[in-house]
Amino acid sequence: MVGAVAARLDRGGVSWRLSGSAGRLLLGMSTRPADVDVEVDGADAGRAAAALGLPAPKAQHNSGWSSLRSEGRLMGVYVDLSGGLEVRGPGGVLRAGDAATVSTRILGHTVAVVAPGESVARAVVGGDGARERTARAALPADPAPALRYAESRVAAAANAAR
Repeated sequence: MVGAVAARLDRGGVSWRLSGSAGRLLLGMSTRPADVDVEVDGADAGRAAAALGLPAPKAQHNSGWSSLRSEGRLMGVYVDLSGGLEVRGPGGVLRAGDAATVSTRILGHTVAVVAPGESVARAVVGGDGARERTARAALPADPAPALRYAESRVAAAANAAR
């Protein structure tokens, strides 16, 4: 399924990142994705939605999280598209477009996967303890590098808010 997403977005000329459980699976972690989470820059949200056959994105704001969002099914799999995702909370401001990525290959496509630990950073910045616990539980077997990364992102978010 990620290969189909990659092919459509690549053909559409959209720069994108894979996040969530599908991204963790591509990085070799043990998970069973129920969906495919795709992140793009805000300016690319409309083109990405069109390339994926999803409805036009709409602005969504929820507990400090904001993005241009579209969702739907592609080949029977739920796809969640976020454009210009930003988290604002007690920990500062975190922009998804600034997240580090890890490149991997699938079916002839290079896929940029959001770095392990980013979900922890987003939860901490947003002040969401339940989301943080879920994100920590999904970290790799050796969580130390991901947690160091998360700490650096949280520090950057605090600085961005100043």
